[in-house]
Amino acid sequence: MKLKNILFTSLLVSGLMYSAQAQFVGDAIIFGQENNGGTARFKGLGNAKTALGGDISSITGNPAGLGFFKQSDISVSVNYNNANNKGTYFGQNTSKNKGRFGIDHAGVVFHFPTNEGYHGWQNFNVGISYENTNTFTNNVRYEGTNPDNSLVNRYSDMASTSTNTNWIDQMYKSILIEEHSDPTKGYFPVVGERANKTQIADVLDKGYNSRTALAFGANYNNVFYIGANLGFTSFRYDHSSQFSEGGWTKNRAQILANNPNSEIADPTSPLFDFVEANYELLDDYYQRTEGSGVDFKIGAIYKPAVDWNIGATISSPTWYTIDDYTDSYIKVDYYDNETASSAFSTKEVLSDPTEDSYNLITPWKFSVGLSKFFSRGLLSADVEYVDYSTMKLRTIGGGNPSREREWDADMKAAYQSAVNVRVGGEVLFTNALSGRAGFNYFGNPYKGADNKQYSGSLGLGAKITQSLYLDLAVVHLVNDYKVTPYEVDETFWNTKNPVADIKHQRTNVVLTLGAKF
Repeated sequence: MKLKNILFTSLLVSGLMYSAQAQFVGDAIIFGQENNGGTARFKGLGNAKTALGGDISSITGNPAGLGFFKQSDISVSVNYNNANNKGTYFGQNTSKNKGRFGIDHAGVVFHFPTNEGYHGWQNFNVGISYENTNTFTNNVRYEGTNPDNSLVNRYSDMASTSTNTNWIDQMYKSILIEEHSDPTKGYFPVVGERANKTQIADVLDKGYNSRTALAFGANYNNVFYIGANLGFTSFRYDHSSQFSEGGWTKNRAQILANNPNSEIADPTSPLFDFVEANYELLDDYYQRTEGSGVDFKIGAIYKPAVDWNIGATISSPTWYTIDDYTDSYIKVDYYDNETASSAFSTKEVLSDPTEDSYNLITPWKFSVGLSKFFSRGLLSADVEYVDYSTMKLRTIGGGNPSREREWDADMKAAYQSAVNVRVGGEVLFTNALSGRAGFNYFGNPYKGADNKQYSGSLGLGAKITQSLYLDLAVVHLVNDYKVTPYEVDETFWNTKNPVADIKHQRTNVVLTLGAKF
């Protein structure tokens, strides 16, 4: 299986046979990326915060920004997140929505002046925050009529190369596959490949990725600001995927063309009932993954002039310990015809659940930023560099070096470096009301696969009193990519893998209420 395609495969094809190595490599990018949570103010600014300070988001953004606080501050941010997906599969369009409310961010900064009004260090500030860095809530569905191949083509490929005799025996008894008369060709589908088949994919994800961080920031002479944080991350990811296929099995002549001695094609055999039968196939896969980790970040901001800021951060990897559980099964019902109300036979291919534990090390991240201030507003921009090919998977205790070397090679084959760009601006309409806008471009982390992702944001800020403030932001993210529900040996079967076009749109509405004290 090609790694560049694994990343866009929905893990729909029988977890019985799906490589744990491939699964872990595919999951690494899910847990290694963040959507930059934070307060509504910085989200409205497109999260271009490397060279900005004075916001509680600085705790996990650029901790040097804590040095800009002149008094203590506390805030909480709530959000509504809605994921809308449009799938196009063999010319048919399908839409699916999934939404949820939650706490997006909460934090407090304590201001400790040290030498206020005099030359030298002006303050030493400490911040603590909770941040939802990613949400996995999503529902993708696509369906269409496939005239080219079947999911059972994939099963046949797997059976032809597998050493799992129990799985092959179950698959054979399900009447989905049959042996070729030529042993070198392995197995072939009993279902009709070159016939119209209704195929439906339904993928439901749930979960979160959150970080609790402790940070400090200091201000030297209102010109140079430094800071650092220590983060504790945890996540839970629930993935449920179902792929169904409905059509007809082959006629006797089609089966005999591949195996003249097939028992299925023998009119005197009870298995002959499965010839030219209507079938409904379901491939069900479930995965639950939980993890926790630790990371740190250091940052600095320099003011070469009163109206300019230059910022930089270095973010360490997150060192995760991860527990993974999977379960799957295949079920196929056979009917005499399309109008039959009950199946004349039901077959199942069962699996034993799997449990694995491993370590994941995410990439280093490097960011630089520039901010320009005007009499009634500001502009800010960030550039971030991440090399996703440097992600590491490690066995617990380091007991399998050869497996780890394979993981490293697969990471380099699957992922590449990416540059993320964030820009934002703020305008003061009055002394109490401000407007914000931002734009994000996310570089493609996948090697050899298309993945376009960008977002835009709008925001408003209001000073309710001298101490209370309220911020609102709306962030709309668009992610266009392709997914294949299963892969076949294209050369052997003389057919192309089925591909669905997915347009994922996520709208995040964030409201922050804060108070200075």
